[in-house]
Amino acid sequence: MEGIEFRQKIGLNQIMGIPVKTPEYEHLDELINPTSVFYGPIGSRRMGMTVGVNLLGDEKICSFDCPYCELGRTNVRMNQIKKDIQFLSPEEIETKVREGLRDQVDSGVESIVVAGNGEPTLYPQFFEAMELLTTARDELMPDIPIVVMTNGAHLDARKTIMGLEMANEVMIKVDAGNEDVFKSVNSPLVRSNITKIIAGTRKLKRFSAQAFFVQGSIDNTTNVAVEEWMEVIGMMAPQKVYIYGLKRIPPISGLKAADEDTLYTIASKLKRRTSIEALVFP
Repeated sequence: MEGIEFRQKIGLNQIMGIPVKTPEYEHLDELINPTSVFYGPIGSRRMGMTVGVNLLGDEKICSFDCPYCELGRTNVRMNQIKKDIQFLSPEEIETKVREGLRDQVDSGVESIVVAGNGEPTLYPQFFEAMELLTTARDELMPDIPIVVMTNGAHLDARKTIMGLEMANEVMIKVDAGNEDVFKSVNSPLVRSNITKIIAGTRKLKRFSAQAFFVQGSIDNTTNVAVEEWMEVIGMMAPQKVYIYGLKRIPPISGLKAADEDTLYTIASKLKRRTSIEALVFP
């Protein structure tokens, strides 16, 4: 369920730019803000029927504060993570994931997505959690791929790379081709920049890129922005690129979805320029 149809079906209204769920749909909170370790299944535009693994607890923890993020704004600051946040242990996460996978063995799950409530690589024992997760998957759903979604800001840590390499697919957020657009569309809360993210991707054996394009108060669809974005994608050389428009209410006013024609035009330009496959999900 996506876009207007999604909002109608789960009772979302927009009041001053804030998503509000009507009472009869309170049980669908997990579709929007995952708070449990294991959640789903959820229908994905790209990956079919998915289940999710949330390493981060019930509050969004991310090193970006993207204005379009469906999880809302990032309130936890980076200096709070080690000092104030009590994370579950990898073993506690494994127990909950195993319980969830057992319940979903015959439900038609097509992928296991590690994203959850923010940036999964901020989980302090990410490598250890990925080890236990892949072992549980191998035992309970051996044919189902594990997909990790990351903003790419923490690829300088060796154990993070080792953890990501255990996934069947790593999807790295790449919304911008210059630093000004990067700051406006991703609002990094750590010392991150495009050059650093490009360098980090070169440590991975394989990865995909995903890009959200927005218009309105922030616009990364201008000719210059798209040209610079394509240059960055060419330097990264991902296996494929997933291009998205907004399908849920953004947490700030003034943003709107890039129209479908714009998204397909960007994909076509990228294919001609780099020969990299681009899949569009308007």
